[in-house]
Amino acid sequence: MLVLVVGMIGGLAGCATPADPTRMTVASLPVNSAFPDALRRAVCVRSVTGGEDTNPLWASKVGSEDFRGALTASLDAAGLTASAGACKYSVDVNLLGLSQPSMGFSFEVTSHVNYKVYDPTGRPILLETISAAYTAEFSEAPIGIVRLKRANEGSIRTSITQFLDKLRVAKPT
Repeated sequence: MLVLVVGMIGGLAGCATPADPTRMTVASLPVNSAFPDALRRAVCVRSVTGGEDTNPLWASKVGSEDFRGALTASLDAAGLTASAGACKYSVDVNLLGLSQPSMGFSFEVTSHVNYKVYDPTGRPILLETISAAYTAEFSEAPIGIVRLKRANEGSIRTSITQFLDKLRVAKPT
């Protein structure tokens, strides 16, 4: 019986999972979400750095490739993704970090992300660092490690939403 209890405790402690790109994707945009014409079907994600892989024995994190997937899908949903070989505006992203709680009923995570968008000549049209918070309540996920994962995902989704808002007012050349 003791072996079973220890195994169950170990199983519960070691099940942190990485953020899910689909839960970080901005899938729907407000009706008045016009972007500059120059950006339509002209944007591509060139690099995403700074993400961390999740250690199953510790806490959920956001990996660079998962962030890239969510950002690319969000740009696609906004009608901004360029077809292969037609990229005019390159996006570089650096996930500077996640401010995560260690415990609590509500988990607020704040992501700090640096976004850079370059025009076809390599000049920046947008340089922005966005700090975006999201709080996952106990009712969203009663299990703490899942609640932390939801807070990570919500924070990145909020960050991408704010980035898209910045692109709406960008002045591409």
